[in-house]
Amino acid sequence: MQNDKLAPPPIGFYPPSAQQGHPQPGHPQHITPAETYGGSAPPPPAMPPRDPPTRVDPPAREGCFQRNRKNKPQSNAVGSAGLIFISGGMNIAWAIGFRGPIMYQSTKHNYIAWFIGAIIGALLTMALTNKLAKKYILQFSSVLVTIGGLIIACTHNNGAGTTAACYLDGIANGLVFAPFMALVGEVSVPYMRGVTSASLEQLCFAFGIFLQILYVSSWTYSTYISYNAFTSENMKGLVSTILGVFALIMGSFMTIESPVLMLANNEEQAAIDALRRLQKPAVLTEETYELLAEHKRYLAYNKNMSKGESISKALPTFIRLAYLRALNAMSISTFVFITYGIAIINSPNGLANAKPSFIGFALCRWLGTLIPSFCMESLGRKKPAVFGLLVSCGLAFAVGSQYNLYAYMDQVKVLLMVFEFFAGMAFSSNSAYLAEAYPMGVKQHFIGFTFITEIFVFLIINICDFNLTQGYSYFYAVGAMYLAGFILGVLTLPETRGMTLRGAQEQFSSFVNFRF
Repeated sequence: MQNDKLAPPPIGFYPPSAQQGHPQPGHPQHITPAETYGGSAPPPPAMPPRDPPTRVDPPAREGCFQRNRKNKPQSNAVGSAGLIFISGGMNIAWAIGFRGPIMYQSTKHNYIAWFIGAIIGALLTMALTNKLAKKYILQFSSVLVTIGGLIIACTHNNGAGTTAACYLDGIANGLVFAPFMALVGEVSVPYMRGVTSASLEQLCFAFGIFLQILYVSSWTYSTYISYNAFTSENMKGLVSTILGVFALIMGSFMTIESPVLMLANNEEQAAIDALRRLQKPAVLTEETYELLAEHKRYLAYNKNMSKGESISKALPTFIRLAYLRALNAMSISTFVFITYGIAIINSPNGLANAKPSFIGFALCRWLGTLIPSFCMESLGRKKPAVFGLLVSCGLAFAVGSQYNLYAYMDQVKVLLMVFEFFAGMAFSSNSAYLAEAYPMGVKQHFIGFTFITEIFVFLIINICDFNLTQGYSYFYAVGAMYLAGFILGVLTLPETRGMTLRGAQEQFSSFVNFRF
């Protein structure tokens, strides 16, 4: 009994620590004799499995400018394609009617050549899906744009040469569109994908249209034009040449291939290096490995789908997006140009205000695309789209009701300018949806088909003849289709702001989406 102090404590009993709040090594502080009596401590209960998040918020410690600076390499990686799209926008504006005097005999074929070329290019790039590096496609397309621009810049009154140049530029745009719309979704972080994709596609096409209308409207035309004079046609060729050269240089040095495809090809180190170079400074961070893990989840999610399952999931998405792209083509078509020209002629000041009127038209379209494009990560995708569709619907009906060939149409002129602003707003989010909506296995193919649908609508409208006395019927039809588009958008378009590619794809897998 004298040595009881030296006897070991009973089994399962731990003496209290000498100092409150400082457990002995190897023993948690919260364990009490009641919890451990008769054996070892029970293991902690298993936590329920947690699914990886599908929505990524921007780092709270970063401001807007710091965030843009850090992610600038992502827009640089695809920005060279935007230069080709600017050239494409110029050709679209030229084809629908915004061009200077033409001194050669032309037919409808001259004005639909670019659209035919774009469809050919889109079909060709489908056959090259994931078989050729996107950088090589871009370099080849840049050369086509440069050659087409040189043909127009260096020739005079050459209808055949202009048509060939339009084909080359159209093929270049078709070749680049699907690969780089897929690429922008895979190189952008979730909280910057909307801004980057809209800036790449819709904003660049709109800027090309603005640029074409601006210099054609500002050009000084004389009654007698010398055969060797430098005309607005030559200016278009010169600008396209410059854009093609810069696209070739930028694409050769700044294009970064998709880290998702690198992972699909079991090139994990290459994918890590690509993700490192897609941020500034180009160092490995915790966010780099989080993006790598998310890309692996996205890849695994799509690898479990068969080709037939991918197509069945893509078809409902294609119906929604193709319909919206068709409405986009109808908003800036030959019929709209003719109506706007008639409204200028039938206004009190007539052609005296033609120059500021055309520039205002182009500026409204560009600003309507610019503003929501840079607000997309705060406003989201769905709200600007459905609001723009609703307002454009009302304006289209208003234009139809005010259309009268035998009366002043200055109100129609103003209505069309406002219509272009809200139409630009309605379709700015289309770029983000294209970049994130389709399953990976068929993404480029369905992006290409969506682009072909839009271009086909442009082509059909260009072929058709506009009935001047019954021009109101076109705008009533546009209003009705925009109303249907508004209902379709409210009921079926998802809000994918800040979502990962996997999360956005899951949202599009459901046809009905009420959430804003």
